[in-house]
Amino acid sequence: MNSERDTATDLLRRLLAGERGQLPLHLAMLLEKASPLDSGDDHYRQILPPELAELRLSQETAEEIMATLCAEVSRNPDEALIAAISFTGSGLATKTAVAVLTDRPRPLTMGELDASLSLVTEYLPYHLAEDPEFLPKADLERLVQLTNELQNTSEGEGETDKDRAARISIGHHAPQLLRRLTQLGGNPN
Repeated sequence: MNSERDTATDLLRRLLAGERGQLPLHLAMLLEKASPLDSGDDHYRQILPPELAELRLSQETAEEIMATLCAEVSRNPDEALIAAISFTGSGLATKTAVAVLTDRPRPLTMGELDASLSLVTEYLPYHLAEDPEFLPKADLERLVQLTNELQNTSEGEGETDKDRAARISIGHHAPQLLRRLTQLGGNPN
């Protein structure tokens, strides 16, 4: 029988090798179960395959996997990799998503923009409320500028249904993030 560490490392290896399907969701849920956000809900048994449903990663293993994923997302902000880091609310995942948006290693697809912005919208306001110095002011200003630009993302030539869905999601998340930042006392405009 594989240890929880071996199983999680195998999932990570497969994800980094390009396997997709439900793998990003499964890894994200295992990371979530090891995070403070774990609610102990029964939904893990309903969504995860039986061999993963009862698996609980140690904090050390979860942090190691998260660090590896965030480093890879920083180099290659693949939508599936972003999805895998998006459930924990960790500061590292949030800062990584902000960096992907504000200091892009390459042009991002609509799906990658959507995944990153969704993660930032969900968790950045919490981190800033806890620690106003969570992000350097220059990074926050770049994020606000980009978010303002993303509010008005229009349909592109040859847009696929997936791109359209991502664009609509971005159109929802961008103003929501700006509103939440304003509520924290900032002036995002």
